[in-house]
Amino acid sequence: MKFSSFPKNKKPHYCPVRMWFFVSLSFILMFSSCTKDDSVSKTFLLLKSGTAYTADGADIPQGGTIRIGVLASGAGAPLTYIRIDRIEGNDTVVQYDRGIYCGQEGLDLDLTFSKSSAEAETWLVTVMNADRVTASQSLTIYKAEGTAYGPISYYPSVTVGFQNNQNRDQFLDLDGGLTYNQSTVAGHEAEIDFLGYFYITSGKPSPSFTCPGYTATVAYYPILLNWTAKNATLYDYYSVDNNLITTSEFDAAVNDSLLVSAYQGAKVSGNCKYCYAGKVVPFKTQAGKYGLIKVIRADESAEGTVEMAIKIQK
Repeated sequence: MKFSSFPKNKKPHYCPVRMWFFVSLSFILMFSSCTKDDSVSKTFLLLKSGTAYTADGADIPQGGTIRIGVLASGAGAPLTYIRIDRIEGNDTVVQYDRGIYCGQEGLDLDLTFSKSSAEAETWLVTVMNADRVTASQSLTIYKAEGTAYGPISYYPSVTVGFQNNQNRDQFLDLDGGLTYNQSTVAGHEAEIDFLGYFYITSGKPSPSFTCPGYTATVAYYPILLNWTAKNATLYDYYSVDNNLITTSEFDAAVNDSLLVSAYQGAKVSGNCKYCYAGKVVPFKTQAGKYGLIKVIRADESAEGTVEMAIKIQK
């Protein structure tokens, strides 16, 4: 009610009973909101449904695509964490594990994964808010007959420059195998998945792979401050550190079966260190495509370049 709606020089008429009711209600709400139980915000989580998403109880062939859509909110507190586990019998494998910060806007996230060889597997989605209150939802997926491994794109030699090399293209679209420089990248920001840089870390020289969505990348590429689209590519650094995929296996891959199975989601990051010649780096783009990078040559200077062979799902 606006006081201006009353005629000038006249006071609005108040109903004592009505005023007593609202005052009493205000006290009740004030004290009830201060109780210990209500001081902790509950977390809401819903898995999307419809033809675009994998349903609970679905049958999918090995290598087929699993699509999970997440809608969540902290219901008064920011969301700070999301994790997705694939559970097969007594084995649990982390497929997605991220710290996040989502306020009133909540979380609206679509993710894609690949069906394993398990006859049945449960996918458990868990989110947590700043009050450390969690919510979980799950779906069980069964293996259908046959396989659904698909074709790949192969780029046998792609070279990009590190952060101080202004003579070579520095921005890479992994899906298309296309490179851009500081000038030609304008209008293609949403297509860029890869950036390389060199630094010394833990006393060791490190040719490193990163992406526009990784927070620290802007220190090496200030141009990212002006980008509205910043793709977040994830690299499986555990496989790189432990040499789990060989160059021979990379060379022999003719479909996406190795690309899918090589990527282990438990230890991934938007930054991958020590990408020396001979390393094979499993990755997953923000668009959900799996791929492998074979490092052919990597300079150990910020003015240098890295040459790679790339295989990625079509």
